[in-house]
Amino acid sequence: MTKAWIVRAGRDDSYDALALDKSLIAIGWSAAGDLTATTSATEIRERVRAAYPEVERRAVENYAIQLVAFRAKMSEGDIVLFLRRTSPDVAVGRVTGPYEYRTDLPSGIRHARSVRWSRTDIPRASVEREVLALPSLTTVYRINQADSVARLERLLGFNTPAMVLADEPVTSAPLGHDDSSVPFTNLRRNLDYARSLATAGQHLDQLKVGAFEVSDVFRAAWVQSVAALDHWVRQEIRARMLKLAAQPAVQKPRAFMAFQISLGLVEQVQLGTKTLVEALDQQLRDQGHLVYQNPDKIREGFALIHDVKGFWDRVARVLTEQSGDGVTCTGKDVQEQLRQIVQRRHKIAHEYDEDPQDPIRKRPIDGAGATQTIDYIEQVAAAILDVLNTPEPAAG
Repeated sequence: MTKAWIVRAGRDDSYDALALDKSLIAIGWSAAGDLTATTSATEIRERVRAAYPEVERRAVENYAIQLVAFRAKMSEGDIVLFLRRTSPDVAVGRVTGPYEYRTDLPSGIRHARSVRWSRTDIPRASVEREVLALPSLTTVYRINQADSVARLERLLGFNTPAMVLADEPVTSAPLGHDDSSVPFTNLRRNLDYARSLATAGQHLDQLKVGAFEVSDVFRAAWVQSVAALDHWVRQEIRARMLKLAAQPAVQKPRAFMAFQISLGLVEQVQLGTKTLVEALDQQLRDQGHLVYQNPDKIREGFALIHDVKGFWDRVARVLTEQSGDGVTCTGKDVQEQLRQIVQRRHKIAHEYDEDPQDPIRKRPIDGAGATQTIDYIEQVAAAILDVLNTPEPAAG
């Protein structure tokens, strides 16, 4: 029976061209070695554990789950959706060959399968429900729903410009574990809207629309993605602070215990006209003007709900370990990239995105840059969520 898969591009900008030009899909965790003679899930897990002794066990298990899927469960004839890094569009194709360990590929991505790409310009809106089911830090993901596979089969057969297919229910069983929340689900929806703007800009640019500056659509996508991050941080903090306030016996973070509520709200709690949770909720709503875009402010905000030591270093470690593509980052790297994203947002919103080298023009922007920004924000948020949901490592 035909299966359908989503594979996320690696973080190297050359990955898209490599996959599409060489007609293949490839993934990381190359240190596990050649799995050609290995089909046993148990043996693959042992190989992965031995190859990554310094990586947290939970992350290693995720590596193994995805490698087992790619090596032993993906088959010739299966459908692959490829989430590209350099375009808001999605490529779709069919697996045409067995598993290979390709030493001619970059060292970070050696596990490969040949693919015949049928389309490289599918708007994400056409596969929105499938893509939204993909955990944010997962590279290889199987779509189990039969009607979804049927929809993708029809997509493969289109010879006319791609359209949005009928909205049918899709349920998917993730290969790994994705700690999600209502605020995070809303973040992903908001970011998907930003991606739809980038997709629209991409196709308008191809049509050579001259009635307005198409690049402004990409700028709108950029601004939307930063707004989505800001909104998510506020909503995540609020939800978790209210949960903590409702649990008197639970130990609270230091910043939570020092959080200030107005004397008027304290009095209402004393009079019994508001509960502590209601008073806290009112205080948080009154502080809705606070902005969570700067990395320092984000760290300070999450300190209200979690005593995280080395917050951004831990976020960077999650990003590095979960990707498995050989691209590493530090806490400073993550903070600097976020600052650059936010600074560009401010330039767009407040300075017309003016090019300092040529003031009569705007700074260049395209669909690839907007898409990478949106994807990065989602993955950083997912890594933050992983840190918040993971106990502090034991001392020593």
